[in-house]
Amino acid sequence: MSSINSVRIPGLATGMDTDKMIKDMLANDQSKIDKVKQNQQISTWKQDKYREIIKDVKGLYDKYFSVTSKDYILGSKSLNTLTINSSNSNVITASSSAGSSGIDYKFKVESLAQEPQMTSSISKSGVSIQKNSKLKDLGLSGEVNFKISIGDGKDSKVISLSEDDTIDTLIEKINSSTQGDIKASFSDMTGKLTIKSNSTGENSIVKIVDVSKDVDGNFIEQGTSSSLDFLGLKDIGGVDIVNGEVKGSNSKITVMDSKGNIIKELSESKNSFNIDGITYSVNGVGEAKLSSTQDVTNVVDKMKSFIEDYNKIMDSVYSTVTERKSRDYTPLTDAQKEDMTEKEIEQWEEKAKAGMLRNDSELRSFMEDIKNAMFSPFTEAGIGLSEIGITSASDYNKQGQIELDEEKFTKALKENGDLTQKVTTGVFEKVKDVIYKYAGSSSGIFVKKAGVEKSSTAINNIFSNQIKKQEDQIKDLMRKMKAKEQQLYAKFAKLESTMSKLNSQMSYLMQ
Repeated sequence: MSSINSVRIPGLATGMDTDKMIKDMLANDQSKIDKVKQNQQISTWKQDKYREIIKDVKGLYDKYFSVTSKDYILGSKSLNTLTINSSNSNVITASSSAGSSGIDYKFKVESLAQEPQMTSSISKSGVSIQKNSKLKDLGLSGEVNFKISIGDGKDSKVISLSEDDTIDTLIEKINSSTQGDIKASFSDMTGKLTIKSNSTGENSIVKIVDVSKDVDGNFIEQGTSSSLDFLGLKDIGGVDIVNGEVKGSNSKITVMDSKGNIIKELSESKNSFNIDGITYSVNGVGEAKLSSTQDVTNVVDKMKSFIEDYNKIMDSVYSTVTERKSRDYTPLTDAQKEDMTEKEIEQWEEKAKAGMLRNDSELRSFMEDIKNAMFSPFTEAGIGLSEIGITSASDYNKQGQIELDEEKFTKALKENGDLTQKVTTGVFEKVKDVIYKYAGSSSGIFVKKAGVEKSSTAINNIFSNQIKKQEDQIKDLMRKMKAKEQQLYAKFAKLESTMSKLNSQMSYLMQ
């Protein structure tokens, strides 16, 4: 017994093995301590196993349900089987989504969609525009007040300029007045001041509107637009701006078939647009050919990879909650370990861990929720996973696992990729929600029970609190046993002293 003080040398007068006797007397106390230590060990093992499951489940979530992952399976392009090639990516490129039809078109881009833009590069009295140029040197006299009106009806805050302001302060005041809808800038390379909207297209309009103060100090729109005339602003074509207003423009694109026959004339307000599930990006003026090829291999491989990783988790959880426990193997006490080799201890503990989470309620609930999410009818699409080749495992011992019929899944991708995408996304979104509910955040059911290492939940969780209580219980039992041990040694010491005196008296009488 480790708590017994080994420096004592009792029993000289009585001839008794005091250490052994006291150890036997404290056997029941030591047994209580060992029992709590064994329970604490089980709690620790349970927590370790839970954390393994949390790591695996969260790993599945991060790999397949995080939008930043290359293996993300919920996006519109995750089941895309088309690859679109451009003969000139400087002119136009395109990308497809699931269900998109193949294309073979020629594009002639005559112009890109432009934002409304005002530019100035004037010089007065030989002084060219610089960032630190004062506005009075460029022609401003006194003070002007104006707003910048944007095509969708939004106005900027009132901008007030004085002749002592510079180009830099003008830029700063414009940029802070529209919450990013209008951007002013100056190029040291070209010596040009630019004011433009962040929206392209012919419906995007920017206008300078003069304002003045009434007698109460309130700003009133004047219906004029001369506040920035001193800058000599021009539009993107170099034409003087009339009434302080400038408009954007749409793109002009001619679409032809492979033989050169015109299919459509496009006029788009943006340089990125979607037609028939294909997103086109216009990059420059010129001609280019876009053609597509279909390859389902990557999509099938991605689905196989997901199913394999998903099944590993379901197999692990199912094995954990169904594993039988052997009552012949319990956590070893310190005394038992002293008589065993490390290999023997390892083999014993492996058997002692078996079945420790059998029928665990949270793990059981997780499996049921996952199965319901995976196999409940998906009415939005009118069909379920089984119609596209994804079914529950035929082996009864593979509860919650799924199988992929590659031939059926491939056919579904080729013939109805859009519907296949809708079904998988709808079902897997529900699976994602279940995983998040159990392991996706600090409030997850698994996380609240076992915690995650190196996080705020590592200490504040059910198992850690249980282990802490057991540790306090062990300390309390050891303190009581130590006190009892000291009392027993004191009593035996008194007995030894008494016997020693009696032995001395007997020896005296004998003489």
